[in-house]
Amino acid sequence: MSDSTTTATPDTTSNGTLGTFSGVYRPTALTILGVMMYLREGWLVGHAGLFGGLLIICTIFLITGATAVALSSMSTNTRVGPGGVFAIISRSMGLETGGSIGIPLYIGQALSAALYIYGFSEVWLYLFPDHSQYLVVYAIFAVGFVAAYLSTQLAFRLQGIVLIVILASLGSIFLGLSPLGGPDELHSPTLWGAFEGGGYWTLFAVFFPAGTGIMVGASMSGALKDPRRSIPRGTLAAVATAFVVYIVLAVWYSLVATPEELTSNVYIVIERSAVPEIVMAGVLASTFTATLSTLVAAPYTLNALGKSEVLPAHEFVGATTEDQTPRNATLITGALVAAALLLGSLNRVAMLITMFFLLTYLSINLVVLIEQALNMPSFRPKFRIPIWIPAVGATGCLIAIFVISATFGLIALSIVLATYVYLSQKELTSPYETVRSSIFVSLADWAVKHIEQSPEEPNERAWKPDLLVPVTSRSQVDGVFRFLRVLVKPKGSLKLLGIEKADGRLNSDSPHGGLETVREVAREFRALDLTASAVCIEAPSFLKGIEQSVQILSGGHFPPNILFGFAHQYDDETVAQFPQIASRYYMGTALLYEHPEAKLGHERMINVWVREQHPDWELGLRLANLDLTILLAYQLHTNWSGPIRLIMSCEDESIIPEARGYLKQLIEDARLPDSTECHVFNAPFMDSISRAPRADISLFGLAPKVDRNHMQHLSMLSGSSCLFIRDSNRESALA
Repeated sequence: MSDSTTTATPDTTSNGTLGTFSGVYRPTALTILGVMMYLREGWLVGHAGLFGGLLIICTIFLITGATAVALSSMSTNTRVGPGGVFAIISRSMGLETGGSIGIPLYIGQALSAALYIYGFSEVWLYLFPDHSQYLVVYAIFAVGFVAAYLSTQLAFRLQGIVLIVILASLGSIFLGLSPLGGPDELHSPTLWGAFEGGGYWTLFAVFFPAGTGIMVGASMSGALKDPRRSIPRGTLAAVATAFVVYIVLAVWYSLVATPEELTSNVYIVIERSAVPEIVMAGVLASTFTATLSTLVAAPYTLNALGKSEVLPAHEFVGATTEDQTPRNATLITGALVAAALLLGSLNRVAMLITMFFLLTYLSINLVVLIEQALNMPSFRPKFRIPIWIPAVGATGCLIAIFVISATFGLIALSIVLATYVYLSQKELTSPYETVRSSIFVSLADWAVKHIEQSPEEPNERAWKPDLLVPVTSRSQVDGVFRFLRVLVKPKGSLKLLGIEKADGRLNSDSPHGGLETVREVAREFRALDLTASAVCIEAPSFLKGIEQSVQILSGGHFPPNILFGFAHQYDDETVAQFPQIASRYYMGTALLYEHPEAKLGHERMINVWVREQHPDWELGLRLANLDLTILLAYQLHTNWSGPIRLIMSCEDESIIPEARGYLKQLIEDARLPDSTECHVFNAPFMDSISRAPRADISLFGLAPKVDRNHMQHLSMLSGSSCLFIRDSNRESALA
């Protein structure tokens, strides 16, 4: 029922000697054809009628069948490690997702042991009605636990014998319809029952464990000669066989007894068979072997969770003996099963197990659905399936979860989500690549294609600062690390361009500032949750390196939109050519001239110098070389938490009221913070600079003709570092 035979032979998994029948078909079929078939299918048909029972069986096998197909496909695309389905999901979606699903999977597996024990006890009490139920279930548990603790291969060795007993019991059941041992008369089937034992979904929840057990083959991959061939064939053949058996048995139950007899007597299958003793032996053998298998399989799942460090006390949980037996995990599983036996009945355990397995099956289908939808080359399973199969499986699971119990479904999903959030905060290190990066790559690819197909120009409302920073040494970046960070945080990006002379000599004499460490700086930016990358190139000169790189990047997806430089470190020619290169490729320019003493001061006060607009004081969608300045000023304000001052110099006293009105309207239309100040000085420009309030950085527009000496003079006069900015005409502060 519960994939319980998944790891019953952990020591043999390295041999790779099992074929499709012994390695996949037999353990899967034995897991599905178990206690629910013997002791609850008649009860189901009694409550739901023949057609109602068949509908529930078909619904169950629709979900589990689709999941079996999806799982078979996934298992042929990867090597399944310890933990079975946990390993598959972890490899695709990461340890966080694998852990959040692996935990309910483990709980479902462990609770399955309680289900099988209750199934065994029902037949035992049929033979010995005077025995105490709790004494029987805990005695069976004790025997099974000790056997599983001492020998992890006992259940697997018994499978051949159990299969023969089950086949004999099925023969005895079907002979119950013959003159050799059948009832005196057959009954006319009740086609649609009264559903007195609960509604459709209540009966579905109780009987759903009949269709589980499909994950056996995937977990046995290491023991198979040809897993990519055996898993799909063996799993699907076992599911098909079980489906046919359940359908035929539903008809059998409807013929041999009335609905009243079926609902009140779960032992009809024994009493109406040709040889009752064989059927009793089948129930006892299958339930006891399944108990052993579950008590072996569940600890291996728990142990895999521990080894992956997704659980508290993972060192204890993930510990194994010299022969790789998970003793500690077995003890924990034993304690959980012992507690589950307090639930008191098979039906209660079955309904609880149903929810946990539905969550697991939902995850399996979603993983395959995502892999199929991404259509990445890395997903190339040997067993390919149409995308609608995992879609049907996922939809069926989701509907069943919420129809059975919306409250419990929300609680269960909340627990899974909370587990995922908890594991995400642990920053687990996955030993393998996952499909999550493929998801983001596919989304980016989808976005790029739609942008390229769009006839519209880039949208100003989608603007964000994407800086290209050419450097000749790491120390240049280190000196303005904090400043670059505030320019792009939180949504912008940074591309560091290391330029080395073509003769192979670094452009820096610093032994610690070489270009070979520029990539380390990019990693430091990424550690701060910023988008950053670095590349180093060789070029005949610094300017040639910039132009070559900008030319290449401008033809790519999401090119940088601001060329950032260090005016205080460049020569006159570089300062003059820098904005020309940016302009040719529709990039904005930002040249920093750092004050030799003040540097960036307290990193708080921001002065923005606005050119006098007389006689045209009207604000349009685009400002006169002011859009990028306003946008970068807002970036600095957001990350420095300091005030912005808009400052204007007007030599004509008569236009000062218009200047103040313009600045106030600019604050309103550009949606600048309410704390933004306006200052208008009735003085020449240079005099106004010396009279302006102190700032940690001053922002100026960059004139078409760039003069490095003028930049230096403004920095000295203002007593602050200055950022000289030129628009690209592709941004708007008012958009």
